[in-house]
Amino acid sequence: MAKKMSGVQIARRVTLGAILVAVTLIAFLHQRIQGMPTIDSLDPFGGLETLFKLAAGGEILKKLEPGTVVLFGGIVALGLVLSRFFCGWFCAFGALQGIFGWIGRRLFPKKRPTVPAKVDRYLRLIKYPLLVAIIYFTWRAGDLVIRPYDPWAAYGHLSAGLAAVTAEFLVGFILLILSLGLSVVYERAFCKYLCPLGAVNALLGRVPIFRIKREKTTCISCSKCDRSCPMNIDISKPDAIDSPECIGCMECVTACPTKKNSLIPSLGGKAVKLGLVIGLGFAIYAGAALVGQAFGALQFAPKSLSALAAEGKLDVAEIKGSSTWESVAEGFGIELERLYREAGVDMAKVPRMTMIKDSPSLQDLPDFTPDTVRIAVAKILGVPYTPESEGAAVEKTAAAAPAAASPTEAATSAPIDAAPVPAAPAAAATAPMPSAGKEAPSGASTGLVVPADFQLEGTMTIDEVAAALKTAPEAVIAKLGLAPDIARDKPLRDMKDQYGYTMPELKTRIKE
Repeated sequence: MAKKMSGVQIARRVTLGAILVAVTLIAFLHQRIQGMPTIDSLDPFGGLETLFKLAAGGEILKKLEPGTVVLFGGIVALGLVLSRFFCGWFCAFGALQGIFGWIGRRLFPKKRPTVPAKVDRYLRLIKYPLLVAIIYFTWRAGDLVIRPYDPWAAYGHLSAGLAAVTAEFLVGFILLILSLGLSVVYERAFCKYLCPLGAVNALLGRVPIFRIKREKTTCISCSKCDRSCPMNIDISKPDAIDSPECIGCMECVTACPTKKNSLIPSLGGKAVKLGLVIGLGFAIYAGAALVGQAFGALQFAPKSLSALAAEGKLDVAEIKGSSTWESVAEGFGIELERLYREAGVDMAKVPRMTMIKDSPSLQDLPDFTPDTVRIAVAKILGVPYTPESEGAAVEKTAAAAPAAASPTEAATSAPIDAAPVPAAPAAAATAPMPSAGKEAPSGASTGLVVPADFQLEGTMTIDEVAAALKTAPEAVIAKLGLAPDIARDKPLRDMKDQYGYTMPELKTRIKE
């Protein structure tokens, strides 16, 4: 007769199941309702990926939101105190693998296949160099380079259809199938070998606060703890379980059959009740959410285009696949019919409330992508925009915007001010307007040519930018439209409040 499951393990499975269902539902709704969070914004690892960009210029990587950073902050706090507790109690992808592991236990009730110990030991090291590579290439590219290869991102887009998933996440989809398939015979295979977030937690867990100790005097060496461990850790032999692979699931503790506890949770070397460890884990993560809420950062869905326009932060790049045609037209203050014409879309076939990414399903548009709409808006407004796809950037010139622009179609270039302004003559199309009292950008007059791969960061000073571009600081100041008296040896991000600019503005100007 099977042993009745402990209350602790019931609670753990309910928690994991609820998180998996919630994330799956949100990912499903994201494909159908504008303004829902993306699967990327709900992935705590994105908080680490965007830290460098956030520190350099106060920006967050595309597809991520402030809430993603809050989630990662909670993981750091949790990892320092309870090691990989997040993996065992809160990880939705871990829960998904656990379901397939349960299927495997039913298919192989006596003993499942195992990976040879020596091979397994080396395979578990893969996630560490993988973590370093992801961080390096993400920070260098300023984009989520891992996204097409991410099995969790592929899972989150399954509701968009298999064709859409394989088109954008083919490698990630293959890894998803392999991870879940391997979990049937070898539980949590992705967690053990490839998970970069697991690597982060494992490194944080080297701080020896939480450990499970084994009481040798009462241990009967039945090895039930070894068999119950989803991470295949050797538990029945060491005095304390300090493996970086431990996910704090407490399966070994609740599986121990001795009347007097032989596996004892400890904090700071002192034995504690199992309930205290679990309660502490929930309290730390909930505390991170409360701190994020207090600072207004617990935000997982992108702001609407209208809200960004009201804040003066609207940029062509903010147009998402989940944006509707109507929201784009209203946000940028342009005529809806003209937007359709410029994008080459039939308004009769694609209603105004259609999400941009769904347009090809309503009209035969083989080359259409959300970037098509961004390019169209940039041309209408006469603002610069570098398309994500191959091709020349949209130049912000008089030729870019038809001369017959109506007042409703006129707006300032990115970032766009809260209220539309009357249309200027076509020949007077200009760069983003500098703050009052500042000199206008004059890249053409300076003759400064900026390489296409140059990346302006908030940590850079005027002198450093000049050195990188092999030009005089005065030329950089003129190019960026900054006041002549601006300090040349201070990071640009530290002076944005004093001189009234934003880093996105400067990044736009340097590319013009």
